[in-house]
Amino acid sequence: MSNNGHNIEKTNFDAFINAVGSEIQQAQVRLITAANAQMLFHYWKMGNYILYHQQLHGWGSKTIKQLAKAIRLNFPEKKGYSERNLTYMCQFARTYPLRVLQNFIETDAKLIAPSVKKIEDEVHYQNFYEFPKFRIKLLILILLHFNIVRIIY
Repeated sequence: MSNNGHNIEKTNFDAFINAVGSEIQQAQVRLITAANAQMLFHYWKMGNYILYHQQLHGWGSKTIKQLAKAIRLNFPEKKGYSERNLTYMCQFARTYPLRVLQNFIETDAKLIAPSVKKIEDEVHYQNFYEFPKFRIKLLILILLHFNIVRIIY
């Protein structure tokens, strides 16, 4: 092909297409990762907010059931706020103080370009240096439950 302004050399155009496709894929991963981090923080804030008001007002365990019912009634389009999920959010907030959640967000930033090796290294670091193993297992179960992460084989 001639390069007269209207025609592009095929090899240059193929390389261009590959570069654009790579950027699109990387951007999608970054967007999903950022959305997942925000969702995780939202669940923590919900749980923390419920726990705070239970303690402040002396509300009992039925608060969660009543809240789930009120959310269903007042916001029927909002999904994921069942009694069980709200209980998980409270358990999540109780188990992980804000400092720990910030650590997870920092870890998320480290894994912008994830690889199996980077993930293994970070999980090892978190398990060994930061948190008892049962908390990591609990977090993984919570993340899986809310479809924040998926196990990929």
